[in-house]
Amino acid sequence: MPAPWLQIDSLSVAYPVRRGVFARTVARVHALSSVSLALRRGGILGLAGESGCGKTTLGRALCGLEHPSSGRILLEGRPLRLPDTRIQMVFQDPSASLNPRLPVRDLLPAAPPARRLVSRRDADSLAGSLLREVGLPPSLLWRYPFELSGGQRQRVAIARALALRPELLVCDEITSALDVSVQAQVLNLLLDLRTSRNLTLLLVSHDLGVLRRVSDRIAVMYLGHLVELAPADALVAAPRHPYTQALLRAVPVPFGPRTLHVLPGEPPSPLAPPPGCPFHPRCPRADGLCRTVPPPHVSPDNPAACHHPDPA
Repeated sequence: MPAPWLQIDSLSVAYPVRRGVFARTVARVHALSSVSLALRRGGILGLAGESGCGKTTLGRALCGLEHPSSGRILLEGRPLRLPDTRIQMVFQDPSASLNPRLPVRDLLPAAPPARRLVSRRDADSLAGSLLREVGLPPSLLWRYPFELSGGQRQRVAIARALALRPELLVCDEITSALDVSVQAQVLNLLLDLRTSRNLTLLLVSHDLGVLRRVSDRIAVMYLGHLVELAPADALVAAPRHPYTQALLRAVPVPFGPRTLHVLPGEPPSPLAPPPGCPFHPRCPRADGLCRTVPPPHVSPDNPAACHHPDPA
């Protein structure tokens, strides 16, 4: 079997907690704990989980915005030196990621590296081409972010990421603040860009319904751990990990019964993760084994990190 295009191997990210006059490290926040994933060239991997589960940290680590504590990232079989322009990120809130003092023409990096090599007119032409590629008219080049709608701002953020010709686009909750109709337009745009640019996509979202519609595979994270990985349809139809099942029960059903399925308890603190399975304090099927022994890691032969998974 050929090696995967991008391999994340036992990646961990921990933030030191410092106190005292000498800022000594007294604890560590474990944001990611030995996460291993493989991305296929041209594929779409959805990354799901509650807020604080580590999915955004994983995306930021891929882009070089967070420094891994351990583990490695391989691209085409070679260690990836971060940051790498082949991996770009589109952030959740374009109002925060786009400089409000600059017009769109200066937000698109037809700016810094390119303008040393081309004229201003050619740079504006390149920027206009990027806007057309994301479904916006070039006339918006002279607008400021506050003059654009939420959907337009998100498209500008996508165009900015595309300017460096990435091969992997990490999209962090980019539809969560948009209306449902605009969400569909942005997702369709990503699918078109995947085809036209041969992009690989990592979609970070808490909405399993969205991920099922656009992803080839879905990875589920809990408290910095990867707990399940499967093809999108298979994971939604027959989830094996109890946490994935709880996430799916929490997805609202349009025009269905208004029954609220709430997962009991709160996620443990990443400052002091529980022994054994990280999900056992909230799991209805936890036993003594779950409380003391970590479950096997997710792998091609083990799609769910659980001592008692549901059968396939």
